[in-house]
Amino acid sequence: MASLRTTRALLLGADESLASLLADVLGDLGIALFLDAGDAARPDLVLAHVERGEAILPVLTRARACAAAAPVVVLLPFADERLVSRALCQGARACFALGRPLDELRALLRSHFPSLETTHG
Repeated sequence: MASLRTTRALLLGADESLASLLADVLGDLGIALFLDAGDAARPDLVLAHVERGEAILPVLTRARACAAAAPVVVLLPFADERLVSRALCQGARACFALGRPLDELRALLRSHFPSLETTHG
């Protein structure tokens, strides 16, 4: 019998207002958001907020240290193809520009994590 364990996401590098907004969006998908790696207990995915391009590699390194096997979605301050390309080349599974509609984030998460579609469609 399949486990009904809640999907867990670890959020790195975000302030309280972004964390609160993302908690609501992720909650709609049945994803519990954690701000501390110790609380996430092997997260299923990592959301890594990056404010500048040069911070991508250190943030991805931290994400791997906290959750080696979990895919990482990099949250960028704006849509910039160079930043997206850099993040994907350095190991991010996907990127999302925070200025975009939140429905696009929901769609991105559903497309990269098909189990969300079947458990919280």
